Formats: sequence, structure tokens, C-alpha cells
Amino acid sequence: MKKLILFLSIFLALFSKAQTSLFQDGDRVCFVGNSITSNGEFYHNIYQYYVTRFPKNHIEFLNCGISGDVTSGILKRLDFDILSHNPTHAVIMIGMNDVNRSLYGANISTNTDTINKRELAINSYKKNAEQIVKKLLDLGVIVILQKPSIYDQTVILPKENNLGVNDALKVCADFLSELAQKYNLTIIDYWSTMSTINQKVQIKDAHATIIGPDRVHPGATGHFIMMYEFLKSTNAPKYISKIFIDRSLKTSMKKSINCTIKKMDNNSRIINFTVQENALPYPLTASSNEATTLVPFIQDFNLEILQLANLEDGNYNLVIDSSAIGIYSSSQLKLGIDLSLINHTPQFQQSLTVQQKLFDLWKIETSLRTITYVEFKHLQGYNKINDLDSVKLYLKNLFDTNLSATPSAPFYKREFDKYYEIKPIQQVLLQQFQNLQAEVYEFAKTKEHIYHLIPVKGN
Repeated sequence: MKKLILFLSIFLALFSKAQTSLFQDGDRVCFVGNSITSNGEFYHNIYQYYVTRFPKNHIEFLNCGISGDVTSGILKRLDFDILSHNPTHAVIMIGMNDVNRSLYGANISTNTDTINKRELAINSYKKNAEQIVKKLLDLGVIVILQKPSIYDQTVILPKENNLGVNDALKVCADFLSELAQKYNLTIIDYWSTMSTINQKVQIKDAHATIIGPDRVHPGATGHFIMMYEFLKSTNAPKYISKIFIDRSLKTSMKKSINCTIKKMDNNSRIINFTVQENALPYPLTASSNEATTLVPFIQDFNLEILQLANLEDGNYNLVIDSSAIGIYSSSQLKLGIDLSLINHTPQFQQSLTVQQKLFDLWKIETSLRTITYVEFKHLQGYNKINDLDSVKLYLKNLFDTNLSATPSAPFYKREFDKYYEIKPIQQVLLQQFQNLQAEVYEFAKTKEHIYHLIPVKGN
């Protein structure tokens, strides 16, 4: 009897375990870094996970990435671009530009001057990185460190290879481990995970990479892997929900994870019950397909299980609300089916609506980051910044004189042209951004769903 009581206690504890969140309601989380952060895809994936998994926690996720930035740049903009948000958390990834990729080439260099410059660049990185951490901690901001993503110096690509850059990033990554230990900080190891996965990818295809064609910026697969590693390193919860019903008992045994079974009709062969889930499935789409073959995201972080034990043998038509989901055998239902893999459930369709709202939000975010980028990188010290006509003349001269002949000239021109267009409506964009932040959580509010399991005729 004692053993039975102990078993039931463990069973109840397992199924009533609450989902825990790294970020809490009201937190303001600044993702700080260079263009990889500014482009935002990995952090957008994390944002999307938190909105769908914890829709009751209204968390502000803020992009504080600047294209081309380095640790010294973060120190310069710490007050106006990061601390101005009054953040509770600063999630930092920096290093890709600090190592000074121009010091590396297609061949291993033995030039003493070059080697000294490389060492100087890394020493400067270490000094500045610690200074950033100390300043934030002194102000009560929770710091999460992210090791740099990789530079792909092994893939066969037309893009010139700066051999040794990824090794330099490893030095930066190892130093961040020391910082994390010294200041007792959470650290996310993108470098190791991405290096391992990229190596496996290239065993099959030497021309394949989880990084983009420039060897620097991760592709969609790389960004998804980064999100996976972030969730793994911060112990994110596994379940969207788990519904368990045992038909063997007269009143039915109902246990749940992250959901509540509110109503149950157990008096006929047709099984009806109402469920209020606390989360939505992460909206996996075609762009996620490759990544989910490389990391076990679904098994580790996106399970939405429906499990029914002791059903009468046969096949059952599953209907959620008025949507026909599929036909499943009693054996399949006993093992459990993962609803997150079915893109026509009402829950998945709701998550797609949330995703679209996030896309709208991120379009505005991109515009606002363009304004910050141009003003921080190209207009610092310019005393007529409020005179747009004067700014246009200044930036045109800067482009023609210093930037037009550089490899990044198309990027500069695009950012400058966009700046002229959106600077006059900056305040409107800010208001739209704030409104959409709130709307996203309104659209993510979970709903009650009625489940029907109808025996298929001829069973």
C-alpha cells in the first residue's frame, strides 16, 4: 500500500509540474550585439518561443544590435541604446568583428606584425567585454553571455576564406566562459554546437553550411540551431501541453501538464472533453525543416501530446472544435500523438496568426534599427542631425568620398536611402511598435478547445 501511495504521489507530481520561464512577466530583455543580432532571426526565434509558450508573461524583447559593431561600440552606446530601455536582462553576443577579419587570409600568416595585431585585437576584446559585463551588473542588470556564432572557414564557397577567424572566435568564446564563471553568469555556447553540427553537415556535402554564403552570417538553419541551444542552455520546458485520460476508471483519470481538462463526457463511446491549454505550439514552417533534422527541437521543446489509455479497440476520428484532425487507432492514442506536428489544428493556426503579428512587429523593428545604425555609425558628432536636407548632403558626400568603393557600398546606400524615408516618421513607428508588442500577446491568449473522439464506423 505504501508503495502504491508513493507511486501515485510521484505520478501526480509529474503531471502537475508547473512550467518555468527564464524571463518573467514585465521583464525587458535587450539582445545586444552586431549585425547577427541586428538581423535578428535567432533572437526572433527565441521571442516567438516565449510568446507562444508563455503567453501570459508580457515580456519586452528589444533588438540592440548594430551592424559592424564591436565591444568598444557597445560601451559607447550603452547609455542611449541599451540602458535607455531600463532592461532587466542584457543578452550579449559580440566578437565577429572584434577579431578583425581583415588580418586573416586564404593562407596562414607568419608575419610578426600581423600576429601581434591579431593578439592586440583579442586583448582589446577581452578588456572591453569584461567592462561591459561589470557596468551592467553594477546597475543591477542580469547578464546572459552568448559565445559567438562561427565563421565558416571549412566550407567550399566562392567567397574568399579568412582562414583562422573561427579559431580566433574560439579564443573569444573561451574567454567568455571565464567571465561567466568569474561573475556567475549564464552562458550559451553557440560556437561549440554550431561547429559540431556544421562539421557533420560538411561530411555529407563539402559545399553545405549552416552559415550563409559570406561565411559570417548564419542562414535560417543556423539561426534556428542558435535558438535551440539558447533554450537548451536555459532549461526551457519541454511540453506545450500533455493531456492524459484513462478510460478504465468510472470517472476517468485525468492528469495534465500545462493545461486543464475542464469538462468530460465519459458516458458513451464518443468521448468529449474540453481543454484549456496554457501555451501554443511553436509555428514550425518550411524554413525550419532542415534545422529540425539537425537538432531535436520537437522532442526537447515542442511536444503537444494527446494520450488516452484503455480505449475500446478500433479507430477514432479526432475532431478539435469543428476541425477534423485525423483518424487514429486506439493503439496510437495509447502511445500518444503529438499535435504540434499537425498544422491544421486550431492551436497551430492561432500560432501562425501570432507569427504574422510578430513579422509585422519585426518589420518596424528593422526600420527603427536602421535609424539607430545610421545615427550611431555615421552621424555621431554631426550638429545638424535634425535638418534632414543637411543630413542628406552630408551622407551623400560621405558615401561618395569614403564608402562607394568599399565592398559594403550597396548596404550603405540602402541604409542611407531608408533613413531618409523613415526618419520623419520615427515617432509614429515607435508608437506602432509599442502597440504591436501588446497586440502580439492579445493574439497569443489561449482558448478552450472541445475535443471529440468519434469511433469510426465498421470498427
